[in-house]
Amino acid sequence: MAEIKNYTLNFGPQHPAAHGVLRLVLELDGEVIQRADPHIGLLHRATEKLAETR
Repeated sequence: MAEIKNYTLNFGPQHPAAHGVLRLVLELDGEVIQRADPHIGLLHRATEKLAETR
């Protein structure tokens, strides 16, 4: 019987200065993605709060 291994892989922004704001937490069964949890808005810098004083 084949052994089944599940992996959790964080796939996200490669550099803090990059414009990508998406991070995916992937659960894999071999090479097949079983589940993907997107996390958006990683580079939030409180733009609204900064604009309140201007």
